[in-house]
Amino acid sequence: MTRPPLDGVSAVVFDFDGTLAELNIDFPAIYLRIFELADRFGVDRSRITESYLIEQIDQMTRQLADGASAEFYAAATKLVVDEEVTSAKSASLFAGTRNLLTSLRSRGVKTGLVTRNCEAAVKIVFPDVEAMVDAFVPRERTGRVKPDPMHLERTLSLLSVTADRAAMVGDHPIDIESALKSGMVPVGVTTGKIGADQLTAAGAVLVLDSAEELMDYL
Repeated sequence: MTRPPLDGVSAVVFDFDGTLAELNIDFPAIYLRIFELADRFGVDRSRITESYLIEQIDQMTRQLADGASAEFYAAATKLVVDEEVTSAKSASLFAGTRNLLTSLRSRGVKTGLVTRNCEAAVKIVFPDVEAMVDAFVPRERTGRVKPDPMHLERTLSLLSVTADRAAMVGDHPIDIESALKSGMVPVGVTTGKIGADQLTAAGAVLVLDSAEELMDYL
């Protein structure tokens, strides 16, 4: 008999954007503004090898001398945070998010929220997030963000749960990759912009139409 994918899970860690909330961050616009800033500082963008913006900013910063690197990093980070906060002001939690988190807690399942987004933006959309989950780890609270395993490992440490007893739920292949790197059960949801086929191809063992459906498997 095949073991149910969430059998033995005692903690669930959620992504935020596209998983628990609907946000529409204009990433192409942010990239354009960051690249324009980099060009003004003389960054050689041909040397950038990272795929995602936060990591690209770190790479660009390392190219610059001390004074310029601090100035560039501060300006680039502000551009990102400003866009995240602006987007958050018109965003909202999915209708079932609060009920899902409350239901998991009532069953004794610990919950965490990890996001590459900044803390300020999350709290605009979800001001009581820290009362609703057992561990909240936005970008500022980890040394490296997902898909680096440090992000989930930090969260599991706060939850006092081992990876083999935890699931990671997200709407993007980054979330699935993060779960696999950390030894967690990877669960995809199609409430973001990625379809079920892509999430399955990334390694999700279970793909749901929404995070709420998780309750049917626990």
